[in-house]
Amino acid sequence: MTGFGKGEARFKSGKVTVEIKTVNHKFFDATLKLPNGITAFEDKIKEILQKRVKRGKVNLNLSYDGVLLKAERMSIDRKSARNYYHELEGLKRYLGLKEDINIKDVITLPGVLNFASLEAGLAVFWPKIKTALDMAIGKLISDREKEGKALSKDLASRAGKIAAMLRVIKSRTHLNVEEYRRKFTDRVKDLTGGRDIDMGRLEMEVAIFAKNSDISEEITRLENHLSNFNKTISAGGEVGKKIDFIAQELHREINTIGSKASDFKISKNVIEIKGEIEKIREQAKNLE
Repeated sequence: MTGFGKGEARFKSGKVTVEIKTVNHKFFDATLKLPNGITAFEDKIKEILQKRVKRGKVNLNLSYDGVLLKAERMSIDRKSARNYYHELEGLKRYLGLKEDINIKDVITLPGVLNFASLEAGLAVFWPKIKTALDMAIGKLISDREKEGKALSKDLASRAGKIAAMLRVIKSRTHLNVEEYRRKFTDRVKDLTGGRDIDMGRLEMEVAIFAKNSDISEEITRLENHLSNFNKTISAGGEVGKKIDFIAQELHREINTIGSKASDFKISKNVIEIKGEIEKIREQAKNLE
């Protein structure tokens, strides 16, 4: 589902701003843009996001005005850096490499940078960051709920159309057999040159067809799935995956009806129901 939320938190040394945008996506996928020094909170922020936003492609941008961190809160272990450099130089000679070793190659190695004091400083700002984050998520959810209500109304409308078409199919189930009887009788007469036919054999063939083309069970299951579908929409909450599953079941049952039916109007309604189900499945991808 799409949505946008923005939150701010002010304090003595500055202001934190969090902006979150979401677009439709089958799973939760978050991309965070954080300023230098705040990246230590990336996993923490993602964890909070995933608890509140279950599905969607999430883009979060965190910015601040002012001075949050001071350089002296980070220290460098010069001895470790020197030892790493000598070892890398020896490895370079051993492998016969010509590339130069630069500061970036050394600074990222374990133990060279000491973030202990930096993390202690970051902890001071976390409550402010969380305040802005919670505010942004709250507004985002409110925005997504508006879209959710519109989608819910659309899904309910489609379910209503399917139910109406299903009633037409149900009213014509007996015609399915009668149509077969008529066509089969005409065909036999054509093949026998209009001579009298064995009515007993005809009735037996019609009975076999009636058994094989009976769609009453499929109609009952479709009605139950539609009832469950409407209850799911009304209940709210995380419904996307459940609606997608119900839509799959609806498609399975209507597909069986289509394969059994010989009545033109039944076949026509089957095709239209399939179209509505496909639209429901597309919409389900947008729901949380």
